[in-house]
Amino acid sequence: MPKKRCYFHPNCRTTLFRLPRDGGVRDQWLTFIFNSVPHNYYPNLTLCAAHFTEECFHNLREFNAGFAQRLVLKDGSVPTLKPEAAVYERQPTTSQQGSSSQEFPTTSTLHEVGCQSDPIETETVATEIKPKMRSVGTQLSMGIQATFYGHDVGTQTTDMFPDVQLSSTPVRGSIFRPSKRPRLVLDVEEEESELHVEPNDSTYNPDSFVTDDSELTIDPQPDHSDNKYIVFESCLRELFMSCPVCETKCVVQSRRRGTFVAFTQLCEKCNYHRQWQSQPIVGSTPLGNLLLSAATYFTGGSFKQLEKIFKAMKLQMIHFVTFRIHARNFIEPTIIHKWNQDQLNLIRQLQEGGNVAVAGDMRADTPGHSAKFGSYTIMHMETNKILDLQLVQCTQQQSNEVGGSYHMEKEGLKRCLDKLESNGLAVDYIVTDRHPQIQKYLRDRNITQFYDVWHFEKGLSKKLDKLSKTKDCEVLKKWLHSIKNHVYWSASSSKSGPEKVAKWNSLHNHIQNVHVHDNHLFPKCEHPDKVSRDPTKWFQTGSVALHKVEKLLYNKRVLKDIEKLSHHFQTSSLEAFHSLILRFAPKNVIFPFIGMLCRLYLAAMHYNENANREQATTTEGQAVYKFLFPKSKKGECTGKPVKVEPTYSYVDDLMSLMLHKVFVDPTPYAEELQTIPIPPSVITF
Repeated sequence: MPKKRCYFHPNCRTTLFRLPRDGGVRDQWLTFIFNSVPHNYYPNLTLCAAHFTEECFHNLREFNAGFAQRLVLKDGSVPTLKPEAAVYERQPTTSQQGSSSQEFPTTSTLHEVGCQSDPIETETVATEIKPKMRSVGTQLSMGIQATFYGHDVGTQTTDMFPDVQLSSTPVRGSIFRPSKRPRLVLDVEEEESELHVEPNDSTYNPDSFVTDDSELTIDPQPDHSDNKYIVFESCLRELFMSCPVCETKCVVQSRRRGTFVAFTQLCEKCNYHRQWQSQPIVGSTPLGNLLLSAATYFTGGSFKQLEKIFKAMKLQMIHFVTFRIHARNFIEPTIIHKWNQDQLNLIRQLQEGGNVAVAGDMRADTPGHSAKFGSYTIMHMETNKILDLQLVQCTQQQSNEVGGSYHMEKEGLKRCLDKLESNGLAVDYIVTDRHPQIQKYLRDRNITQFYDVWHFEKGLSKKLDKLSKTKDCEVLKKWLHSIKNHVYWSASSSKSGPEKVAKWNSLHNHIQNVHVHDNHLFPKCEHPDKVSRDPTKWFQTGSVALHKVEKLLYNKRVLKDIEKLSHHFQTSSLEAFHSLILRFAPKNVIFPFIGMLCRLYLAAMHYNENANREQATTTEGQAVYKFLFPKSKKGECTGKPVKVEPTYSYVDDLMSLMLHKVFVDPTPYAEELQTIPIPPSVITF
């Protein structure tokens, strides 16, 4: 359908009025156009404002001041001005005068002054316009600010950029920007309901609505990526104190809901009316409140800590009940859905490579044997990605899912392996600690198991430290560090279990200064031959110290564990992930089952995204390290590579998923969450 044009002025850019339906007035219009009433004529004829006198309009003054977007004709108005008459145009504002070379339309999109968004439910029709510029500081259009005060009034800033020339074209990095989303022009009836003007234009014809696709635009859904600012209430009220038309002091009312605030301005003298809201409202939910809850949850933040910060700054804050409603209805279903999708995609990628090597370990939510929750994690060793997380609930006082907290690790491992097998992913071998129940369970399931070297060395070192403090074994202190290194070397340099045992047994001769051995798998020490300058460091044959060390290092349990030490992968990455969980689920905070599970999933998303970060380098390309003094090293310095800064793309993905899908239709996502079996809560006394 062709665009509407004035019959006499095809290029006119002012408001167009349709041929009225009233017979008498319509005949007068036709007589003005054709000098008589024709038998056949185009029913959708339009005329522009140039053909009517000033007395024909309801809102000419407001229109010229810039606070009405379309002129409204009085009932029964008849065109009387000839085609050559001057066209009514809005007076140029300060911002328009400052950019005279830029073509500005005389009509613009109807947009409540300073509002970040129009009401969602409003239906509107677009016209050919260019967006008016708005100051980020005040959130008001530049033309309206000029009408208000004659200059740009910032909410919290002074006039720091007096020489900036405005343009209707967005400029990257500019302090000014156009409206983020294209707005739609209200029709006359809707405009009246919003602005409380007098009865609608007599030329309004609902059957002649513009339906050309080129003239219709759809208001896009609000986006979380829009910038937000801290604005003082006194600065906001300053924008609504005076009437922009007659400069009379106005009646200003405000209402607040969490971080949302809305102002209503009414001039009792000229009946000017305006409404403003600080953020979009989707349905009945202020978008800023929802995004604040989501950002706090997705980043692992604490609502209580955030509330303290807001109260200290006197920032308006949502209540904890509102936060929990957002979490239960939108945030937690979003986390569950995204984790399930990410996990499924990762498993599908690994299925192409056949059987996988994994590592598993359990973490309790509280130290000791009285844990309420235990989470078992399975990690793919080659890609360093979390494959599965299983949360088991149990208390020592009253068994819930398993028979005591001692059995949580086995139950968590069983669920993880069942999850992988149900998705067609077979396990080649698994690296774990030396938990007896885990050993028996994996043996019954015919899954090859290797022990983590760090866990084995940690337990052995404690016994050696205790033995070295006795009177007869003081010589052992000189060998503590070497024995620890020998554990790692025996595991990493061997390809089979018997070879690991042979290298481990060579330690018995080595500490006695004997470096040739009877085992053909390791007949001689690999270090260079040299004479020690301190003969007192060697163990003496037949001494009490040597007997006690032999009893500790070469008992049946130790030799059996040495044979099963992992020669390739270790669980150190899992320990790093367990440390990361503390940022999302601290052990001194009690969470419900779904809350704990969601925080574990968030920690897994963060780890999977940042696990394989590169090492940071200087401007000259040199690797960066930092020096640490861990307690376990007892004063020894350790160099640790510094990684590049972590990324948080998963947070943006969660925000988009929640805002554009879950919030729009939460039903399927809530049903997905309800499929998770939640054990009944346990009350402890």
